[in-house]
Amino acid sequence: PGQRGGHGTHAELRGSSSGAREGLPSAVLSPRRRQASGLLEISPVERGVVSIFGVRSGLFVAMSSKGKLYGSAHFNDECKFKEILLPNNYNAYESRIYPGMYIALSKNGRTKKGNKVSPTMTVTHFLPRI
Repeated sequence: PGQRGGHGTHAELRGSSSGAREGLPSAVLSPRRRQASGLLEISPVERGVVSIFGVRSGLFVAMSSKGKLYGSAHFNDECKFKEILLPNNYNAYESRIYPGMYIALSKNGRTKKGNKVSPTMTVTHFLPRI
């Protein structure tokens, strides 16, 4: 996740807005194919806590108690993430209600379970917001 040699990870939140838990399939697109469809809005919820919203899908990124990422049509406590600035100037996102569980993407852009990773692992490192 992050920029290395001009290539970055592009994640797209897909699914329906039915309110049911949707799987969060990740997609990796080359920088030339980036579109507004993959735009994620990161918004403050409270001090140091953010929500992540897929603009095209209309879904919030959420994490279950088992560490699985999913898209939620309705904002709830599973949609809140602590934004942590790491010593290497990247950000990590930890579940607000399930401490120790982090958003993580593999080098192929697939989601990893939040309870299987730690902020020392690069799969949890994201470029900071500008």
